[in-house]
Amino acid sequence: MARTVLLVGAAACLLSGVAGIGLAIAGSESLLSLLPPLAIDADALGGAVTAVALALVAVGVVHLGVLVGLGQGQRWAMSAGALLSSVLAVVSLALAAAAVSSALRAADYALPLIGAASLAFVATAAYAFVAVRLARELGSGSAS
Repeated sequence: MARTVLLVGAAACLLSGVAGIGLAIAGSESLLSLLPPLAIDADALGGAVTAVALALVAVGVVHLGVLVGLGQGQRWAMSAGALLSSVLAVVSLALAAAAVSSALRAADYALPLIGAASLAFVATAAYAFVAVRLARELGSGSAS
């Protein structure tokens, strides 16, 4: 189950990152028109989207590296996976809280923000499960 969560996380990060890069290249103007008024222009928005997208690709690659290491029974992969999952559980919880607080302030965007918060809560629980599971395996000395 832990490897499944990491595989789904890798796929989600990689696909989101690639989509973000495509959006930054092709659609900054259209994205800007969908958002509430911002104090930045389309080029700045494209740069920000690109930076986040590249970070998502990097996190996806780290997921894959951990999965390869776990498949080979490497202890470092259990440590790295527990750390990765712990950090992403906290980040997901923070994103969920931000989405809920934004939904309370922006009624026009409440439905998609509540959907995003729900997804972030699921990610929080899944990554917390993986972190605990890998930490227990690391403590027991098992690499399976």
